[in-house]
This record gives sequence, structure tokens and C-alpha cells, in this order.
Amino acid sequence: MNAALWKKSLSESRWLLLSSAALMFTVHWLRVWISSFFSTGALEGMFSFMPEGIEQLMPVPFSQVATSAGRIAVAYDDPIVLLLVTVWAISRGSDAVSGELNRGTMEMLLAQPVTRIGVLWTQAAVTLAGGAVLAGVAWLGTCTGLGMITLEQSVAPRVFAPAALNLFAFTVFLAGLTTLVSAGTNYRSRTIGIVGGFYALSMIAKIVGRMAPGWTWMSYTSFFTPFEPQLLVSNAAKAWSVWITKTSGSFELGGLGYDSILICLGFAAYLLATVIFCHRDLPAPL
Repeated sequence: MNAALWKKSLSESRWLLLSSAALMFTVHWLRVWISSFFSTGALEGMFSFMPEGIEQLMPVPFSQVATSAGRIAVAYDDPIVLLLVTVWAISRGSDAVSGELNRGTMEMLLAQPVTRIGVLWTQAAVTLAGGAVLAGVAWLGTCTGLGMITLEQSVAPRVFAPAALNLFAFTVFLAGLTTLVSAGTNYRSRTIGIVGGFYALSMIAKIVGRMAPGWTWMSYTSFFTPFEPQLLVSNAAKAWSVWITKTSGSFELGGLGYDSILICLGFAAYLLATVIFCHRDLPAPL
């Protein structure tokens, strides 16, 4: 019956994954192509007229964004890319429990010789594998673009691997969080609403923490704070470190530290979702 669970999960998610992967590849390839139309000098001149407050919203200075690698790295934080991984994580996570209950199919599913853990973690495995595929396709789109298009400055494809890994870690956390909410609710729309509200509040918290003097602490309440793909492309030493030591002697997290936080929180959410789902009473289908 486990094979049937795998088949069911793959069948339900394949078209969303395929369409998202195709669009993900296209966005990253196009970013390389569009970057070839601009020079570093021209962009630096343009950025010099931007208000100073705008630069505070960026994870890296304008001078870094103006470089070939910086222009391409923006794709990993692009609204379309965030939308794709968000839709994937929330749609699959919300379907794990509350989606089945909402459709009235959970009772029929659990009437088969399967365990609740098997039902939840088969769904989770497919979701996480899909997140890895989307992150890998993003990097592949960048690599293909770099191989086909000549840029002002030569850029090695490997510098974008930490950004792709950070994108995957973001997807793991969001999928785990959504599954946790899904495990405790009966309606898929309620799950999406709760996670969507938390998503919006986290985004606002990061913006306020970065922009408003004295409100830096708010950044630490947002799961967007360890999602910094552009920063990891601009700083190779930081990208592959769990933490780095500053000249002042203090420590700050590196790229692997960011990824560890997101992935560990995501798996903790999955484990808590498993406990809730395995011990709760499920309502009868209406």
C-alpha cells in the first residue's frame, strides 16, 4: 500500500511541479539574458540617484547589485520565484491533512492498510523532493544562461549554488510550517489563511526591522531574515560557513547557518505535525 501512497502523492502534485519547474527555469535563464543588456558602470550611475532608504531594503549594496553576478543573483529573490516556491510549499503542505479532511477522503484513505505516519510522511517526502527540484532547476537555468550568453564580467556558475540551497531551505521551512497548521485544522482554506497571514506578518517584520531605527529586533522574529540568496552570492566566504568571526570578535551566521535554521525549523514543524496528526480525533466526512 505504501507504493499506492507514493503514486497518489506524485499524481496529485506532478502538474504543479512540472509547470513551476518550467517557469522557474525560464525566469533564471531570462535573468542572465536581461543582465547582458546592462553594464556595471551604467547601473552604478543609475543607482547613485536612488534614495538612500531604498538601499537599506537591499541585502547587499547597490555597487554589488550592479555587477554581473549581483544582477543575476536578484533572480533568487525575485517575486515570481518566491511565488513559485510559496505556492508549491503551501499547496502541498495544506493538502497533507486538512485538504484530505476538507474533501472527505481522509477516512477512506485511513481505512486502507496504511499508518497515519505513512500518509503524512509520504506527502512530506514528495513535497521536499519537489522543493529540491525547484531549487535545482533554478540553478540549472542560471548555468544554462551563463553557458549561452556572454556577459560583461565572467561569472562561474558555482557562485549561485549557495543561493539555490538557501531557496530550498526556505521551501522546507514553509512546507513544514504549513503541514503543521494543516495537521491541526479541518479546512484547507483555514490552513492557507493562517499561513498566508503569518507569511505577510513575517515579511512586514523584516522590512520594519531593516528600515526603522530602533526596531532591528523585529528582524529576528521573521523567517525571511535567514533567507538572503543575494548576500550569499556576493560573499563566497560567508556562503559556505556556518558562522564567521567579525573583526570586532563577535560572530554572525553564514550561509550554512541560515540554511540550518530554516531546515531544522521545517523538520521540527514536520515532527510536531506528526505528533498532532497521530493523536487527534478526525471528524467524520460530511
